[in-house]
Amino acid sequence: MATANELREALDGARTAMRQAIEGAADRWEKAPEGDEWSPRAVAEHAIPAEIMFAGAVCAACGYADQAPAPLASGEFASAADAAAGLDAVTEATNAVLKHVQDDELSKSGEAMGGADVARLLRINIWHMQDHGAQINNPAL
Repeated sequence: MATANELREALDGARTAMRQAIEGAADRWEKAPEGDEWSPRAVAEHAIPAEIMFAGAVCAACGYADQAPAPLASGEFASAADAAAGLDAVTEATNAVLKHVQDDELSKSGEAMGGADVARLLRINIWHMQDHGAQINNPAL
């Protein structure tokens, strides 16, 4: 099983890849591939605020739900630069609480996502960010 530090590092890597995808999509920010409703903007507006939800679920499972980061003031990103700034803000807010997760808390679970434990919540968060970063990088966009 991965340690809390390893999971945090993997999440940081997924966020870095998402940021690069966002920056690379600036010239096609509103363009969705044919037959798809998800432009890079739509993907970012989904994936970035979800970080807050995942961090909140981790906080709840660890017993400090009152420290969960607040939702973004706006989950709308008119440009790639806005999305990158939003990702930076969410990263700062979520890292402020995720840095406290210890290895012995990884097996704790709450009610979120079918009772997933903290390790699984973090792995889902990592996968979610990686998956949507790859979606933005789709050459069909």
